[in-house]
Amino acid sequence: GEGRGGAGMVNIERQIVQARRLEAQARLPAVAPTPPTQHYFVPRAVNFPGKGDDQVIELAEISVEEEEDLQKKHGQANYFKMKLGWLDRELVKLHPSGVKAVKLEVDRNDFFHDSFRAFSRLSGDRLRQPLQVKFKKEEGRDDGGLTRHWFMLISREVVNPEYAMFVSLGKDHTYHINSASKHQPHHLEYFRFIGRVWGKAAFDGFLVESHLTSSVYKYLLGIEVCDEDLQHVDGAYHNSLQWMLTNDIETAKLDLNFSVDEDELGCITTVELKEGGSQISVTNENKHEYVKLAALRRVITGINPQLEAMKQGFQEAFPKDLLEKFTESELELVLCGLPCIDVKDWRKYTEYRAGYSDADDTIVWFWELVEDWDEAMRARLLQFATGTSKVPTGGFAELYGAMGPKRFQIIRVFDTTRLPQANTCFNELMLPPYSSKETLADLLVMAILDGGDHFNLR
Repeated sequence: GEGRGGAGMVNIERQIVQARRLEAQARLPAVAPTPPTQHYFVPRAVNFPGKGDDQVIELAEISVEEEEDLQKKHGQANYFKMKLGWLDRELVKLHPSGVKAVKLEVDRNDFFHDSFRAFSRLSGDRLRQPLQVKFKKEEGRDDGGLTRHWFMLISREVVNPEYAMFVSLGKDHTYHINSASKHQPHHLEYFRFIGRVWGKAAFDGFLVESHLTSSVYKYLLGIEVCDEDLQHVDGAYHNSLQWMLTNDIETAKLDLNFSVDEDELGCITTVELKEGGSQISVTNENKHEYVKLAALRRVITGINPQLEAMKQGFQEAFPKDLLEKFTESELELVLCGLPCIDVKDWRKYTEYRAGYSDADDTIVWFWELVEDWDEAMRARLLQFATGTSKVPTGGFAELYGAMGPKRFQIIRVFDTTRLPQANTCFNELMLPPYSSKETLADLLVMAILDGGDHFNLR
């Protein structure tokens, strides 16, 4: 019996050694030497076999009639995938190979202004080079994860109410340009910077977190903004204007003229919708013109300089001709990815390493937790593990790492006394095999909430 026990101990020790070796092998990609000419590959620069080849089209040569036929033949969703494939192929051509990354060093304590100053120094060809982000006083090395994280953080920061550049429109966290932003010093330079950030994200294949109104996307694309777009900016005001069109306003005695009152920073100012508008009464005969002008004032004409500055910055970073066949909703998908996190898709495209399989208790518990979490907590987990809370338009199958396509990976680490850790550059979650689902839940949440925004060498 003693001999069998001794053999059992030897087997356990061998299993421990094997587990440690598997863990070490699983970590090799994270410490592999990087290419001498470029620190990592941005998603748009990677031309891997099969990329965009599902249905090959030449979008620039397709007429409006042909486009309608393709949509009917393939369906809107599949046709959009074809358009994205074409866009990917065109952008691969525009990414110079063998160039060094442009270093962007920013301080979290003055994140917006530091990012603005650093990014504003980029111009011309340098704006097309990959970024390499470094947070001051932090040890994290950027193999793509920090850049993803920077795009997420800066797209959050620019809509911070403290800067008064955007206003939030309800629970869905959509933002519209704040007309009062004109009182902000250097506001046009800031909007040009925001346009460059959005354009650079689309050019390199990164995602931004803040969703803007459809009218902003239309303006960036050069699509005409109409009075109906008001419903996405101010639904109540839109309904009031629509009421005017279907009712006798003279009987209602609204006593309106072609001017509107606007509240900016607590001050009420009267703005004429057309020359001499304050002297022109609104009647049943001219109310359609009034409604159109009032709607457009709220949506676009009241913020035209800001929109123009943002569009200028966007086109400095992204070739405008490549988006001519895209709609405003498609541009939003290109910039922001999918609106929701599909746990089934996430699980389908997850890989397990260093001894884990999808049948292990730890993995089963992990997915049960993710299923039970709300959308906000799932986004925090995704941010913790990949550097961004957004999912690419093609789903989890299209996650990128430092050297190209890289699926989400859960790696077994031996030490159950440590918190879960992540390597965002390679979409890796290092997860110990904890003894219970409750322990896993407590420690995973602790790791996400305590370490989700700062980077150190791991």
